[in-house]
Amino acid sequence: MKKIIPLLMIAAFLLTACAQPTPIPIPTRQPPTLTPTAAFTATPTLPPTFTPTATQNPDPSTWTKEEALANHEKERLIYLEEQGPAQSIPALEYHSDLYWMYGGALEMSPKAFESQMAWFHENHVHSVTGDELRDWLNGTLDLPARSVILTFDMGAHSSQYVPRMLDVFRKYQMFGLITIYHPSNHSESMDAGSTNCPDDRCWEAYRAAYESGYATIGTHTITHSKFSDMNEKDGLEEIQKSKQIIEEKIGNGCQVFILIWPLEDIPSWAVNLKSIGIDLAFGGGTYPILENTVWKNKPDDWFRLPRIWPPNSNGINGRGGKTLEEIMKMYTTSWE
Repeated sequence: MKKIIPLLMIAAFLLTACAQPTPIPIPTRQPPTLTPTAAFTATPTLPPTFTPTATQNPDPSTWTKEEALANHEKERLIYLEEQGPAQSIPALEYHSDLYWMYGGALEMSPKAFESQMAWFHENHVHSVTGDELRDWLNGTLDLPARSVILTFDMGAHSSQYVPRMLDVFRKYQMFGLITIYHPSNHSESMDAGSTNCPDDRCWEAYRAAYESGYATIGTHTITHSKFSDMNEKDGLEEIQKSKQIIEEKIGNGCQVFILIWPLEDIPSWAVNLKSIGIDLAFGGGTYPILENTVWKNKPDDWFRLPRIWPPNSNGINGRGGKTLEEIMKMYTTSWE
């Protein structure tokens, strides 16, 4: 009797904690319950769940770009069968795996970042590539109900952070949308000879991420300005120049078609990004908080896609006070 009572209390708590529609059950595993006051504790030692072929080396650190993407496609199909298709997908706003912003309201540590990637892996969450996101929004691809978009606003500190993040991506089969801020005349310049990039190491870090297959490369602009204060001609010219520079620096067929607006500031002419080859752009609080996720059926908003903050290193989102589990349950389906 003493053992039954705590179980009943836990069940009652879970029934009242999430006012979601009846989820589609996952037949193979159940997500762990995270407490909203503790940091993530997942031990990052799991092997990859899938391999593209029966003969492939199971160590993802040895996979080519083609092998990583083939494995990712196999994962998409398996998760889609388990979970059904997504109608909405949350986009999380990261700034590498180590940062402290807004007095600590938005912050991250490498340990917490890896724990979050491990949690996604353990709970069958599919991280969306740029090509997958574009195809899903265009209606030519289905994505699993438990999907997430991992976005990154980054710049000249790439040589420190990107290699470490890439190791984590490989380990847990996570894929990110990394956008680059690359000022031309600034202490944060990425050009060889600058303070942070005395040689080509910064651009080389992004090249390695792109070549791995785990990163879609986009632009975070050259000036990091409020683009609502710019006229359309100047704004489009800067973004087009940024796109051209990044594609030339990364090389090997890199095509920049994703933008993250600096400061979550979206100009009235945003829809005209299509004319310069930018297909999608992220903003911030596009919708009310309970709806602030990327929706499949809202094409008018593809140039101001919403993002939310991930939990901090203490396990709690600094803007909405939610855990990672609560965020995923709020914006997706298929949870028991």
